[in-house]
Amino acid sequence: MLTEEPLFAAERAWTEPSLSPGRRVKHEGRAISPVRGFENYPAFYDAYCALLERWGLSRWREWLAKGARGRTLEVGCGTGRNLGRFADGLQVIATEPDERMIRAARRRAPKALLVRASAEALPFRTGGFETVVASLVFCTVPDVGRGLAEVRRVLQPGGQLRLVEHVRSVTTWVGRWQDFIQPAWSWLAGGCHPNRNTEDAVERAGFIIEAQGRQTRGTMRRFSARPR
Repeated sequence: MLTEEPLFAAERAWTEPSLSPGRRVKHEGRAISPVRGFENYPAFYDAYCALLERWGLSRWREWLAKGARGRTLEVGCGTGRNLGRFADGLQVIATEPDERMIRAARRRAPKALLVRASAEALPFRTGGFETVVASLVFCTVPDVGRGLAEVRRVLQPGGQLRLVEHVRSVTTWVGRWQDFIQPAWSWLAGGCHPNRNTEDAVERAGFIIEAQGRQTRGTMRRFSARPR
């Protein structure tokens, strides 16, 4: 049951509007035009994620979801591959900006509360969540600073952000290779930036990364953070 104060900011809410694929929509006066790539097609996305999960991503998804406490927001739920991993009884709301993906998530989790929204314009009141989680999302958010600012806004004081992301390599030649392929990869993968240093972006957005639970595997990272 929600608190007496409404969770949704009514003037900002999107709840799965009927939109044709690729159609531009306006939110708070800003035109949001989805970038199409293989990651925006549920069948390709699920096949890609299934391979990553066999290589260890599944355990990180479990860590991501099982550590959530209180009312939880999942930003960019994709096809809903995390939705069945949260603890029973936990109130979870998931957002996703892409129509095809959110419909796939609805098929995977028919009872889930799904909201069509971008990370940069979350339609929720300030301080509405104890936990925000995201996996393989902030590499693709067009305005990562604004997206993380929105996450910080909707988190309660003392709340926790939990992320699984791939980031720019600390190995010089690998990082330069990521820089080189980034334009083509972003076009192919629907806006994904393989060279984005999301950990630095999180700290610039006013979070402190916690040492507990942080793990590194190549260019993959899992970590939690709290607002300063």
